[in-house]
Amino acid sequence: MTSAGASLAAILVAVLTATPPAAADTLPLREVVRMAIENNNTYKTSIEAVEESRLKVRESWGMLWPTLSTDVSYTRQGADAGFNADIQGRYDVKYINGQITVNPGVFYNTLQASRNAHIIAENNVRKVRSETVVRAIQSYYRLLMAREAEAMRMESLKALEENLKTVTIGYNKGIFSRLDYLRAQVAYSNEKTQLINAGNDALSAMADLNIQIGNDIFVRIEPDSAAMEIDKSDFASLPSDADGERRFLVAMIGEALKHRPEIIQIRKTKEMKEDTAAAAEAIYLWPSLFVSGSYGSSKSVSSASGTTPPPGPGEPGYDPITYQFYQMMSGVRESFAPSGWNNSWNISVGATYRWGALSPLDPSHARGKQSRSSARQTENQMDEFIKGVTLEIQRGYLKLKAAHVSLASQQGNVATAEEGLKAAITQFRNGIIDNTKLIEANVQLITARTLYIQSLYDFQVARAELNRAIGVDFFPVR
Repeated sequence: MTSAGASLAAILVAVLTATPPAAADTLPLREVVRMAIENNNTYKTSIEAVEESRLKVRESWGMLWPTLSTDVSYTRQGADAGFNADIQGRYDVKYINGQITVNPGVFYNTLQASRNAHIIAENNVRKVRSETVVRAIQSYYRLLMAREAEAMRMESLKALEENLKTVTIGYNKGIFSRLDYLRAQVAYSNEKTQLINAGNDALSAMADLNIQIGNDIFVRIEPDSAAMEIDKSDFASLPSDADGERRFLVAMIGEALKHRPEIIQIRKTKEMKEDTAAAAEAIYLWPSLFVSGSYGSSKSVSSASGTTPPPGPGEPGYDPITYQFYQMMSGVRESFAPSGWNNSWNISVGATYRWGALSPLDPSHARGKQSRSSARQTENQMDEFIKGVTLEIQRGYLKLKAAHVSLASQQGNVATAEEGLKAAITQFRNGIIDNTKLIEANVQLITARTLYIQSLYDFQVARAELNRAIGVDFFPVR
């Protein structure tokens, strides 16, 4: 069996043998957000990208580190005449051999470009984090909304089942008409289908939230019912007049221009492109400075000269001139090929200017102009993005405002619908109204509760989306 087949078989076995989920502890929203961030692979990847960019900065600093090495060599040589004829070879050992070459302009601008890339990576982490928070809040309130809808459908089904029993008994006794009986039966059957759909929606929402926080899709999650309550301070923070709304929007837009990760990324991208262009131009604007040196030892291998030394002083046949000439030549030979190991060192300091790069045909000119063009394109991108952020904040605020108004009205509306259903049940039992009015009252309560939950979902999601649009937690997550 292949590895893919084995993996599929393992998944199927796990699904088929899964035990029924046990009762789960209440999971608050803050914990869901934390788990979603910790288990988000895109977030983990962005963290690694920050580390990678930090190492890029260190790599730029490495341009100031010299190249250090140790060299060992042996040279074999030969010559028919001259001083080199007496040298067979040479051993060379360079204990320390170092060199550094740096163009100041290239180094500085490359370092700045790598630092800007690091800032871009850090803000990408913030961007991914804010997007993860929004998705987690959406999934959390979607599950809350689905669970509430399922509970409402369950209550409604019980009420319609009781109504059907009552109508059936009355129909058999001739109290209710066949039309009343059929209406009650249809309403009950329709509600059963609605309950099934609501249950499926709840399972789908739970699976989605489980994926968000890194769980298996079958893990039972119990969201905190306290998240259904609205803090009065959340309402009080919103302005109530047109001037206040305008100032509020201006404040949010101002915060976004300072803190929105994408705006910082675009700004730093432009600076990085300009630094890259300056690094390319530095090739012909700045000389390259270099320092090199070495410390080592060498030994020459001399061949036998084949010449018999002339007689020295006091020996038969001594000739002063011949003897002195021989001594002089021996000294010269010793100078070119000294015996034994001889230590030596050297150091060189200088500069190289690539005047050929002044020509427009040099590739550095094209690279610099490409980066300048890319920087100008980024300016246009910034203008468009700022316009988009302004609209995003305005639309987000309007969505928040609408959800706020809807919540305020639906809170009282639910209470009114509950009271109306109670009155309809009493009147129905006393024969004052027929089951049509009772069903209508039940539908009105379901509608009121659904609108309230939807408004709550819109309100919390709008706050999270505005936080993402602004770039900071302007509206705290409770």
